[in-house]
Amino acid sequence: MPIKVLVCDPIHEDGIAKLKGAGYDVRVEANLTQDQLIKAVPEFDALVVRGRTKVTEDVIRAGTKLRAVARSGVGLDNINLDAARQKSIQVISTPAAPTTSVAELTVGLILSVLRKISFSDRAMKEGRWAKSELMGRELRAKTVGVVGAAGRIGLEVARICIQGFESKVIGYDVLDLSEKSKSLGFRAVQGVGDLLKESDVVTIHVPYLPSTHHLIDQKAIEGMKDGAIIINPSRGDIIDGQALLQALKSGKLSGAGLDVFHKEPPGDDWEKELVRLSNVVCTSHIGAQTVECQRLESCMVAEELIRALKS
Repeated sequence: MPIKVLVCDPIHEDGIAKLKGAGYDVRVEANLTQDQLIKAVPEFDALVVRGRTKVTEDVIRAGTKLRAVARSGVGLDNINLDAARQKSIQVISTPAAPTTSVAELTVGLILSVLRKISFSDRAMKEGRWAKSELMGRELRAKTVGVVGAAGRIGLEVARICIQGFESKVIGYDVLDLSEKSKSLGFRAVQGVGDLLKESDVVTIHVPYLPSTHHLIDQKAIEGMKDGAIIINPSRGDIIDGQALLQALKSGKLSGAGLDVFHKEPPGDDWEKELVRLSNVVCTSHIGAQTVECQRLESCMVAEELIRALKS
């Protein structure tokens, strides 16, 4: 019997072709509800998901044949890792694939906030010539603080800011940064607080874990430079969103660029207010939404899954 793979979220066709080329029986069902997934999963050896599908304990328990769950993308917070571990199910992801895509979006958000690009665009579309309201700031020579500077995306953001904009970069990570900071030319600091108090721009590149929930909370924001901006393309709840809202309304922070949210799409009243602020640039969790990244993720996840299922 061929290995059966259920693809639960849309992935690039090249990855599906690789799986079929390996002799797998591949079924694509990109809109399954949780109940439908629980009913379908018993016949499959592997699942491929992106961010939408939640591989809960109930899904894993129902997957009596499951040998692997493959996440096309970064972040495993939509997969119950403990339940998978208990059943010896391999969990695979593609953390390297979105590096360029997310890093470029991060820099785009920084520039959009500093130069008020989205505000200007909106004003033009409304028929307003708002030049007098559009005094911006340059990224060159600004101090950019990278939280999560040891990871691929954080390092790429640091490289672009240093080499492309001559920014001063400081980095923080729970991992040792000494060699990476030396080779790339940025300064490593020992704590998030040290980074926040020095940075004109703070950008977040850490996974969402219990230890990073509200890593940037009200106290952390109070320790930031007055008028600083914050960028978050990682996970919404790494920042205390309600504290961020108040800091932006009060003028403590001058702007924010957000690709991720507490709820997606935002549903709470406070978060709807946050995304409507004129000094906030919002995108719809599009960090990995490029043709190049989607193809790379799809091919990488297929190759990793084939490798895992051979073992």
